[in-house]
Amino acid sequence: MRRLSMIGLSLVLLAAGVDAAELRFSLVRTGQTLSSGEFAWRDGGWVQPPPINHIAVLIEHQGRRLLFGTGLGRQIDAQLDSEIPWREKRYGAVQPVRDQLDRDGLVIDRVVLGCARWQYASGLADFAEVPVLASPESINYAHNATPPAVLPAQFAHGVKWHPLRFERRSFYGFQESLDLVGDERLVLVKLPGHGALGLFLTLDDGRRFFFRGDAAVSENEPEPLPIEVEQMQDSQLQAQLGFYPHWIK
Repeated sequence: MRRLSMIGLSLVLLAAGVDAAELRFSLVRTGQTLSSGEFAWRDGGWVQPPPINHIAVLIEHQGRRLLFGTGLGRQIDAQLDSEIPWREKRYGAVQPVRDQLDRDGLVIDRVVLGCARWQYASGLADFAEVPVLASPESINYAHNATPPAVLPAQFAHGVKWHPLRFERRSFYGFQESLDLVGDERLVLVKLPGHGALGLFLTLDDGRRFFFRGDAAVSENEPEPLPIEVEQMQDSQLQAQLGFYPHWIK
């Protein structure tokens, strides 16, 4: 096992001396799965459950780039077949983040792993040379949870783990948080359960977005977020904002 280096508020993600106001993000859609939920009765007819977009969030701030999550990667079929070959693959055509970024010559400095479950960690192997920031609980979950929740094949390449050290500082009701840069533009919070993370991202004009590393909602989570915080797990809102190569800023 690789030696883990602890990093906290002193974490240096971004280059010094660059204008802190430069922040933008893009939703990189790597695939789409039809929901396994039930049909709903609406406006006199049955409505099909919405699709699920497998999203990675590409963020540029102070001249550097990071990914929050990886979505589905180049090896997703082989990763699933290695552990649960009987599972139906419902995600359709896959467009890995690495392929989309390589096409445009974009290089990633860090990956923040929002969740170690298979549908979020698949693309880690495509960025084997890049440091991966995660909560200690999530790293432990990746090492010890079993299929189908976690697929060991997704971590077999040797992840460059960097455990994050959170503060007991409440942020929107979440009890532990970490300001990645020190300007409250990128704030991580711990989600209840297995170490998954949420990300609050604030643009220059004050708009604030919340990205969940794990789609599952726990009853132990805080009250619903204020309406001025846009929660990005909704596929319709994602489509309204647009997908990479479109940028939101």
